[in-house]
Amino acid sequence: MLLPDGVFRENVIFDGSDFDGFGRVDARAVLRRFQAIAGHHFDALHQGMSVAEAHGCFWATARTALDISAPPPAGEALILDTWPGRQAHGIFLRHYVLTGEDGAVLLRGLSAWVLMDIESRALSADRDWVSHPGGISRLGELDARQRFKMLADLPFTAFRTVQAAETDGNGHMNNAEYCRWGDDLLPDAFAAAHRLRRLWIEYKKEMTQGQTAELRWALEDGSLFLRSAVEGRDTFLMRCDYDPI
Repeated sequence: MLLPDGVFRENVIFDGSDFDGFGRVDARAVLRRFQAIAGHHFDALHQGMSVAEAHGCFWATARTALDISAPPPAGEALILDTWPGRQAHGIFLRHYVLTGEDGAVLLRGLSAWVLMDIESRALSADRDWVSHPGGISRLGELDARQRFKMLADLPFTAFRTVQAAETDGNGHMNNAEYCRWGDDLLPDAFAAAHRLRRLWIEYKKEMTQGQTAELRWALEDGSLFLRSAVEGRDTFLMRCDYDPI
């Protein structure tokens, strides 16, 4: 539903499949909701995936940030709002806020969207057709200028291969699936005693089925730092901050 102030709103419900083995909502489920409502808003603005494909490109996410104030409950009708932020140099910012039945903010999110050329897989220069109603600002939205520090020393190494189930219709690893790669590095004892507070992912280069990435990571002061590379080239950076339970 498109509101008069340019905000797009949907009701969402998290069910049992959206929660992990510790009974906490999976960050992937949140990012999937972000993807879905962004797609619906793009469609409402007549610039969704089908329109993008007609211009030889597709929408992709270049950066994601998530700040969780309170864990979303299961089975309750929640309100998810999204609205476009500023646009510059081919980067289209989008904000998200999830509120509970009582109006309390549960989490806030931010994503940076870009248009990618289907053939070259590079940034598309054809974006004049996009009417981006930016400039909307709401109290409490995440600061798009904020950057999260990464550790230079990442002492641990793992390797992981992109599976078919992790890819989407754009032919690359879906941006929500990156969360699982971070989750699977956490020691069980740490995961059981902590909940995710903040998430930041910067997508450097798309990954496709069958590619094997080298994951260099560290867990320090309640934060997971992860750098992924394929053939020596960074594919994504991730930082997750956790609060003890």
